[in-house]
Amino acid sequence: MSALMERLTAWAAAERSGDAAALDGLLHQEFRGVGPFGFVLDREQWLRRFADGLHYSEFAFTSDFDIREVTGTAVVIGTQVQSGSYQGRPTDGSFRVTLILTGGPQWRLLGAHLSLRTPPAAPAAAS
Repeated sequence: MSALMERLTAWAAAERSGDAAALDGLLHQEFRGVGPFGFVLDREQWLRRFADGLHYSEFAFTSDFDIREVTGTAVVIGTQVQSGSYQGRPTDGSFRVTLILTGGPQWRLLGAHLSLRTPPAAPAAAS
């Protein structure tokens, strides 16, 4: 299980720092990511998010997750809390995340599914 934890830590660090090169080594060739509003990104689109304007000022994958490992596949359920922006629009929120990894012990992220856990705060009214 420690190799899996190392991969999860490396994934969170790469997301936090916007390191597409590091993510390139962590994502499976068949990766798909489902965002909190239902959009689906393939591997290349996921890697391109940072070049397209995604920036995190904060990003954490919290330790309240559940891990199931069956025959070389792991399903990890956790919470992702982030502050940031995409093309100038805020991406702040708390998300329930399901990660699917395969290929242990050289784990690669095959899928990510985010669902909105805490809606972003409404902008303050102008005085």
